[in-house]
Amino acid sequence: MSNSPLVNCTMISPNKNTPRDHTIDTITIHCVVGQLSAEGIGNCFTSPSVQASCNYGIGTDGRIVLCVEEKDRSWCSSNAANDNRAVTIECASDTTHPYAINDKVYKSLINLCVDICRRNGIKALKWKADKSLIGQADKQNMTVHRWFANKACPGDYIYNRLGQIASEVNARLGNNASTVHTSITGTAEATVVQMRAYIKKKNPKVAQSVLKMIPLYISEGTAEGIRGDVAFAQSCLETGNFTFKGSAVTLDQNNFCGMGVTANGMKGNSFKDPKTGIRAQIQHLKAYASTQPITQKCVDPRYQYVQKGCAPYVEWLGIQENPQGRGWAAGARYGEKILDILGAITSIQVSGQASSAAGSGEDFSFKIKTVKKGENGNHVLLVQEILRSREIKGKDGKDLKLDKDCGANTIYAIKQYQKAREKAAPGICGGVDGVAGEKTLRDMIAL
Repeated sequence: MSNSPLVNCTMISPNKNTPRDHTIDTITIHCVVGQLSAEGIGNCFTSPSVQASCNYGIGTDGRIVLCVEEKDRSWCSSNAANDNRAVTIECASDTTHPYAINDKVYKSLINLCVDICRRNGIKALKWKADKSLIGQADKQNMTVHRWFANKACPGDYIYNRLGQIASEVNARLGNNASTVHTSITGTAEATVVQMRAYIKKKNPKVAQSVLKMIPLYISEGTAEGIRGDVAFAQSCLETGNFTFKGSAVTLDQNNFCGMGVTANGMKGNSFKDPKTGIRAQIQHLKAYASTQPITQKCVDPRYQYVQKGCAPYVEWLGIQENPQGRGWAAGARYGEKILDILGAITSIQVSGQASSAAGSGEDFSFKIKTVKKGENGNHVLLVQEILRSREIKGKDGKDLKLDKDCGANTIYAIKQYQKAREKAAPGICGGVDGVAGEKTLRDMIAL
């Protein structure tokens, strides 16, 4: 069970039951009775003595705080049965009747309800203002605190607009309630072979330097938990498939995503080498996709300007399609154009082979097989190059030699990689043993 990607800050309350004992099928909207910030709402529930909490709070500026994860039951509505099945939302409001909320809070509330419905399979919100329908989510899946306790909550301002809220949310859901958006975070589905095949087909004159750098999308993406194939597809869009025709950047800038081009005629940022440019692009995508910090030293000059986590899906990278009106680019269908390219890449049929990251011009294709102590060959070379690109050193503290030999330094580096990945996502490598088996390899090169 996931949490909303619209969250701006997290302040987990100790006041909860873990886990909730009912699937989420209801939304309960409350008023805080105070024009508090998101952090202010979070602070209301940090003490165990308060004996109260909520899943989400919306501050007076529209920012959202996560107080209790959706997998857990909040203590919000004076009714355990309701809170076990409902996502509870506290909204900053006036302190006097009718406890009005402002436009920013209202807009965030609609966005949050749409997101909650989409992720939890709620096809529509239903409101009949009928207390007798409590627990019958098929007939009414919105409830209010005043039904369970002697409270004015959520105040008449919100209460009288619950039908309107349901209508706006349902209009947004439309026939797309079951639509699965494409997450920017995660593991790449396209392989290096497919990406190279795609760009050769679209641009037969593509520079060899471009072909050699493609594995960096996978390795840099893996380092930050970002889909490197999404980043590559974005680069294809921004550079005209690396022809740079009509693009605001040139090949020698090592800027393959138009970073810093915020107006017509601007040249954009430049980077010292392709690796740095791709790392900056990956970090910028992570800024949009996640509230988690980046794992490597920041080389993205515009990282600080992004509202973290405002575009977790490829479809939301376009400002026009993003429910918060934020995003990477202003052009219509920006995210869809990236997905069109990604679809073309992943549809390319390959014979179960992956390509080496070594960049010497030689064809280093090979069939995937385990890399372990004593192994020698091109399959070892690929692992060594990926580890080098992630700046993982050998036992001697130096960059790995690209010698195709799985010796002590390579084994040590594999273990370091596995330790880092297992800490971030337990089980993703199958353990820490210094052997690049199927799980470790799939994680490294995103087969």
